[in-house]
Amino acid sequence: MSKEYKGRSSSPRNSKRACLCRNGTYSRDCCDGTYYNQGIGSVTKTNVTRHYTVTNCNGGTKHIHTHGIELTVNSVYYLFFKHNNHSNCYTVTATRNNGHFEVYKATNYNNCTACISAN
Repeated sequence: MSKEYKGRSSSPRNSKRACLCRNGTYSRDCCDGTYYNQGIGSVTKTNVTRHYTVTNCNGGTKHIHTHGIELTVNSVYYLFFKHNNHSNCYTVTATRNNGHFEVYKATNYNNCTACISAN
């Protein structure tokens, strides 16, 4: 069993601020001065929006945005668009500030030929 270390200001006491409890929740009742109680708890990734320029493997450029999907410039993806019928094989050519088509799924391929033959 490890020793709990306490410090004068390691966690709030007699305050309206809550502390991290052992079960992962926050409560003022858990503020006992141990270093554990000053933790920030569980951290989850936020759904970041990223914007790209893509070129269809058969020609044609689109400006897209993705939520929580990070694409690599110069890589080929089969992109599944959320609100239209433009799903196809695309090469990511650049990142940009805004997009017009929303992607909800992307499958990575080595090249356009592999992507087209698989789809």
